[in-house]
Amino acid sequence: MAILVFLIIMSGVAYLYFKTKQIRTPRPVEKAWQKSRAGMALGTGMGLIGLNTLFLFNFELATDLIFTYIIALIFIIIGFSSAWVRYKAYKHYTPLLAEEENNWNH
Repeated sequence: MAILVFLIIMSGVAYLYFKTKQIRTPRPVEKAWQKSRAGMALGTGMGLIGLNTLFLFNFELATDLIFTYIIALIFIIIGFSSAWVRYKAYKHYTPLLAEEENNWNH
């Protein structure tokens, strides 16, 4: 699936972008906010890699592929659950970021 490969590449680019922004900012809350955004991109990329693995083998039922499906399922579960946890952190830091922005300029 070409769309999954495109989304995996875009999540990798988003991860690098947000990680670079995290390194460059001096503000602690903004660092945590950018870290959560980078974590969402990384988790989404992991989950999409797991989905791509399933579609790559076309859901064949061979005994050799059982371990491949187990690993793909682990990638999907860990990836998307990590993205969800980072999304919750993103929602937590968003109001604090506005407060930090206000205090930082004064």
